[in-house]
Amino acid sequence: QNLSLIVVGLGAVFSLIFHLGTKEKPYPPGSLPQLEEGTPLLQKEPPAPPSPLLIWRDWLLEPAFYQVAVLYMSTRLIVNLSQTYIAMYLTNSLLLPKKYIATIPLVMYISGFLSSLLMKPVNKWIGRNLTYFVGILVILAFASWVTLARQMGAEIYGAAALLGAGSATILVTSLSMTADLIGTNTHSGAFVYGAMSFTDKMANGLAVMVIQNLHPCPTELCCSACVSFYHWVMVLVTGGIAVAAVASLCCIMIWPIRIRYRALCVQGLSGTQTSYSGTDSVEGQGHSDTVN
Repeated sequence: QNLSLIVVGLGAVFSLIFHLGTKEKPYPPGSLPQLEEGTPLLQKEPPAPPSPLLIWRDWLLEPAFYQVAVLYMSTRLIVNLSQTYIAMYLTNSLLLPKKYIATIPLVMYISGFLSSLLMKPVNKWIGRNLTYFVGILVILAFASWVTLARQMGAEIYGAAALLGAGSATILVTSLSMTADLIGTNTHSGAFVYGAMSFTDKMANGLAVMVIQNLHPCPTELCCSACVSFYHWVMVLVTGGIAVAAVASLCCIMIWPIRIRYRALCVQGLSGTQTSYSGTDSVEGQGHSDTVN
């Protein structure tokens, strides 16, 4: 109970600090942004026609929506399942003292925080896809370490640092890819983020159910078979799912994230509805319009 109160209290304090410290520009309803002194009053070029905006039904027709969903789901499976079973792996497989249940996650969070500071320059240098791939390589390095080292002592801190850095890298990058998918369609961005969260919650719940059903001693707290069981659980939830994430990343690299198919009706300035439809080509060529 005390731990729950501490967690809720800290969350409430920092949420209050965030809302009080975040400044937003006030825009009264119906007001237009103030023009600067150097802003031309007459546009030199005719304004572009309004681009069609995606609603929630249109996202279901976009292949990129499912590409990002699979990648985000794989990322969340690695992050959440590794955090769920790391305590059992430490105490039941490695037979380490219980103090490691607190210190190892702390090392993971610190290494993840430090690696997140490098995300912006690394993304500018090598791009999102390669940044995600680097994070997956770090996860695979952790899985290989766990596979080969059946017994670990103080070196578990090094493995935990790899897991924390890799998890933070792929999580931040997958969220950035989701933002790239939404683009200017911010009015339906809540549906996209909600759908991504729904897929990852469903996948994590099903994965935990499968793992628990495979538990070698369901009637006891732990037995000798748990030593190898949680060892291979940590290997599979990191290295195994990382392979699926790499396959999803390869799909995104072959077919980049972009809106390919859309057919929407946009309300024109005259009050009539204008139909916009088209397919974005990979080369970025424009559509040809026929005037009757």
